[in-house]
Amino acid sequence: MKEPVKPVEMAIVGPGRMGQLYARMIDESPLAHLVAVCGNSAATTQTVATAHDVPGYANGNYQAMLAAHPNIEAVIVAASEWAHLEPVLGALDAGKHVLVEKPMAISAEAAASMVQHAEQAGVHLMVCHSLRFDLRFAAMRQAVADGAVGKVLHLYARRHAGQIAVERVLGRFPLAYWLAPHDIDMLLWTTNSPVTKVMAYSYAGGKTREDFIIALLTFANGAIGVLESSWGTPAVSGRLQTELFTVRGTAGAAEVLGGENGVAVYRADSAPDYPDTSYTPVIHDQQDGTFRRVAHHFAGVVRNLWAPVVTGQDGLAAIRVAAAIDRSLTEGREIMLGEE
Repeated sequence: MKEPVKPVEMAIVGPGRMGQLYARMIDESPLAHLVAVCGNSAATTQTVATAHDVPGYANGNYQAMLAAHPNIEAVIVAASEWAHLEPVLGALDAGKHVLVEKPMAISAEAAASMVQHAEQAGVHLMVCHSLRFDLRFAAMRQAVADGAVGKVLHLYARRHAGQIAVERVLGRFPLAYWLAPHDIDMLLWTTNSPVTKVMAYSYAGGKTREDFIIALLTFANGAIGVLESSWGTPAVSGRLQTELFTVRGTAGAAEVLGGENGVAVYRADSAPDYPDTSYTPVIHDQQDGTFRRVAHHFAGVVRNLWAPVVTGQDGLAAIRVAAAIDRSLTEGREIMLGEE
């Protein structure tokens, strides 16, 4: 009979929507135990801390949290996209394993610094590239790896958001780093080949409320990828194909209809409802879905139960492509990866 695995003592930086999800998933996991939470807002931090019966540290004081709880083994950084660098480096330098939300950073320099600090500390740095834990995308990628489509010729990745969603991040960092890293990582993982050059297009430099990014990516193995990310569509009702991923090769093709959830609910007095069955569904009063798999996997990595499916180096590779996309938009030309 196997010995029970000691739960990983974890802390969360960033008690917003994702931080609250992680807190619940940790509470429900036999592999993890929540020690403390840290956030900027005193009210939100205390609300989450009270809900999970742990200490809360406001004003972003992750240093105080780490100092007060030396038993913390791992930290999940779910703060806003532009506020990842300091807590990630602080946790790594304190010898803690780190899972950081996507995008790991909003510059290639910051992402490279995170990877360097993790290597120096000898700890795991994982990035929440959640599509690797989505059963649909994982099955597609496995089929490609098994040779089902032959040599990959070209790929297409689409991920759209509405104008309301972009308000939270507009003007805070280049939007090439916002949604695109999800699909950049999936393109890299599926082709198993680095990007060599990028040409990107937009309406207004990918900077306004009504805008988009379309990028042409060339891979070292000869494959060509098209990445489409738009946040310019006003809110509309109905089922939209806002998420799509296709791969075509010399022997076949594969596709993920990411916008399809397999169930719809129709009522006479309201718009159709499409319950989440993939990302964060609650099933039998338990938080389930893609992010639960991420948290479970991270805890197992810390306990050396398995190797990480996604690493800091993978996150850095995606950020370097995002940086090239942003530079292409700014300079209006094709960018060779590595020229920066």
